[in-house]
Amino acid sequence: MPVELLGLEQALSSEELLVYSRNLATPKTYLHELLFPAHETSELNVDVIREGSRLPVMAQIAELGTQVEYGSREGMSGQRIEIPKIQRGRAMDEKLVRLLIQASQGGLRASEVAELRRTQLNDADYAVDAIKARKEWVAMQAVSQGKVTYSEGGVQLSVDFGYTNDQKPVLSGTDLWSDTVNSNPIDDIQTWLGKMQDIGINLSRALASRQIISYLLQNLNVRKQYFGDPSGTANPPQLNKQQLDSLFTSLGLPKVVQYDTQARVENKALSNGKLSFSTIRMAPQNRFIMLPDSALGHYLWAKSTEEMLADIQAEKTDSNGIYVFRKVNEHPIRVETIGVNLTFPSFGFNDSVVSATVI
Repeated sequence: MPVELLGLEQALSSEELLVYSRNLATPKTYLHELLFPAHETSELNVDVIREGSRLPVMAQIAELGTQVEYGSREGMSGQRIEIPKIQRGRAMDEKLVRLLIQASQGGLRASEVAELRRTQLNDADYAVDAIKARKEWVAMQAVSQGKVTYSEGGVQLSVDFGYTNDQKPVLSGTDLWSDTVNSNPIDDIQTWLGKMQDIGINLSRALASRQIISYLLQNLNVRKQYFGDPSGTANPPQLNKQQLDSLFTSLGLPKVVQYDTQARVENKALSNGKLSFSTIRMAPQNRFIMLPDSALGHYLWAKSTEEMLADIQAEKTDSNGIYVFRKVNEHPIRVETIGVNLTFPSFGFNDSVVSATVI
C-alpha cells in the first residue's frame, strides 16, 4: 500500500473490515438461506442433479437362506455448470482520499479516523448487501421460473432446472384468480397437489405476492367454502388472512406466506445526468409457488481466489464465502471496497416445486 494511504490501516485494518462484513445479518425477508442452506465445496463446478421418483422401491420377500436381490441405480439427469462469481464494489469519495494524503505526515485526527471507518464500513455494508440480494434473486428465479437467465456487462448465464409442464401450470380466462367471482383457487390447488402426491411429493407451504393473497381473500368461492353459501342473492363476507390460513389448514392445503421482496439494479445510462436505478422483484408477482417442507438443495460456495491470495486469517463465520477487501489504485488514486462470492445453488429437489401462473 502506498505510504500516503497508510491512514487506511490506522482507521480500520483489513482484518477488522473482513470480520465486520462477515457478521452482517441477512435480511429477514430473504429466503435463499432457508431454501438452499450453504455448503462449502472445493470444486468450481455445480452438478444440477435431478433424480427419478421420490416414491420408495419395495423390497422383496424371501425365504431364509436365499441371496439378496440388489436394486438397480436409477438414471440421473442434469447439467454441470461452473460456479459464477458474484461481486460488487464501491470507490471511496475523492475527498477522503485527499484527506488521507494530506494527513499522512502528521497522522489523523479522531474525527478523520471516525469518518474513514464509517465510510469503509458503509461500503462493506453496500458490497455484502449487493451480493446477498443477487443470491436471493438467483435462488428465487430458480424456484419461481425453474431456470436462471442472466445477461449483463458481457456476462451470460443460463441454467434450466427442467421443470415439467405439471410444475408450471398457467391459468387463463375466467380461471385466473384475478376473476374473483368465477375462478376457483381451491380446486386449482387441490388439482396441483394431487398430481404431485401421486408421485410421492408432498407440498406443505406456498409463497404468494400480496396481490395474489388479496385476490384469495376476495374470491367468492373461497369465501363460500369458509362461511357457507348464503341464501338468495346475499354474498359471504370478506375473509381475513387468519381465516384463509384456517381454511387452508382444514383442507390440507399449503400454508401461504407473503413474498414481495425487491431490490434495485443500477442503470448503465444516466437519467437527466443523474444516477438511476430500476426496481426488480426477486420472484414474479403472478406466481403461486408451492414447496415441500424440506430444503430444495444447497447453495454451494467456494473460497474466492482473492481470499486464497490474501494473508488475512479471518475467523470462521456464517459469511458463506463472502470476502470483502480493499483495493488501492495508484494512478489515478482510487480506494475501493470490494465484495466477492463464488456461489450458486445446486437444486437437487427441482422436481418438488409447483410454480403456477395465476394472475
